Amino acid sequence: MDTLKVGIVGAGGIAAQHGIAWNTNAPRGEIVAVADISEPRAHAFADRFTGGKAKTYDGIESLLEDPAVGAVDICLPHHLHTPAILAAAKAGKAILCEKPLCTSLEDAATLDAALKASGARFVMAHNQLFQPSLVEARRLLAAGALGRPYFYRSVEAFQNRGALAATPSTLPPGESPWAWRNDPARMGGGEVLDTGWHATYRMLALANDRPVEVQAMTERFFLPDVAAEDTGVLLVRFASGAIGELVSSWAFAAVGNRHFEVMGEHGSLAGGGAELLHQLHAWPDPVARPFAPVHSFTAEVTHFLDVVQNDAPSLAPFETGARVLQLTLAAYRSVAEKRTMILPENPLEAGHPAA
Repeated sequence: MDTLKVGIVGAGGIAAQHGIAWNTNAPRGEIVAVADISEPRAHAFADRFTGGKAKTYDGIESLLEDPAVGAVDICLPHHLHTPAILAAAKAGKAILCEKPLCTSLEDAATLDAALKASGARFVMAHNQLFQPSLVEARRLLAAGALGRPYFYRSVEAFQNRGALAATPSTLPPGESPWAWRNDPARMGGGEVLDTGWHATYRMLALANDRPVEVQAMTERFFLPDVAAEDTGVLLVRFASGAIGELVSSWAFAAVGNRHFEVMGEHGSLAGGGAELLHQLHAWPDPVARPFAPVHSFTAEVTHFLDVVQNDAPSLAPFETGARVLQLTLAAYRSVAEKRTMILPENPLEAGHPAA
C-alpha cells in the first residue's frame, strides 16, 4: 500500500492533535507539507512533527502545487474552510476537514457542486464518532437493544477559561488561538457552531434519523468578549417522532461532558469518556461497560486513510456536515425569531418557520 502524503493546512491549536494522529498512523500516512500564514508557526509544526522534513508554505495554493501532496488536512478558522476546500477539490486532492463544514448553506451548495465535479474524496473530521462508548452504543442501537428509541441527549460543555487568558508570549498581539473566535466574520456563529458541532453530529449518529424540527435558546453567560453565544440548548424532533436535546457550552463544565443518552422502548443507554451504561427496564441495575481510552483524532485519521486507500464508506461524509450546518443555522434563526423551525429534507436548503 502506498503511503498517503498529506499537507496540513493551518498549523494552529487543533493541528497539533492532527499531527499526533498522522504520526501514529505511519507508515500509512505521512506529513510532507505544512501551510500557515505565519512562517514561524509553520516551521514550528514541521519541526515538532516531522523533524523539520516537511516543506513549509505560506498558503494552501502553494502547498497544492507540491507534487508530493496527495491529500490535505484542513485545520483553519471557520471562514477559510470554503476557499480551502474549493482549492483542494480543484487540485483533485483527498480532503479531511475540521468542523464546521463552512458557515453558510450557500457556501455548502458551492462546495457540494465542486466536490461532485472533481470526484475528490471528502471526510469531515468528526473525531468523537470514534469515542469507544459511542461506537458501542451505535452497535447496540443497530442491533435493536432498546427497541424503538424515544429520546436522545448529547452534551458538549466545558468552562472555557482559555478564551479569557492572555495571549501567549510566543504569539503576536491579537493572535491568541481564541482571538478569531471573537470576530463574527471569521467565526460564523458562536459556541453552537464551534464545539457544539460535536454534540450535534454525535446525536445524529446515534439517531441515524433525519432531524425535521428544531427549537433553540442561547445565551452569553461567561465570556464577555465573545460576540455570539457561549451556551446553547436545542430541542430537535426527528422524522421517526423521537425527540433530542443538545446542550453545549463554554460557560460551565457539565458532569459527564461529551455525555450522551438514549432512552427507548426496552431500556436506556448513557455514555461518555470511557464507560457506557446499559439499563433494560426489567433489570434492577445498569450494566457498566468500561473501555480503554483512545486518541480519537488518531482513529479519525485511520478512518480517513481507510476511505482513501481502501474505498471504505465514510462515517462523516459531506452530507453529514451539511446536515449539521442546516440544523445549527436553523437553531440560530429559531433563537432570533423565537419560533420552531422546519428542516427540509435537502440539507442544503435552509430551515423555515413552522406554520
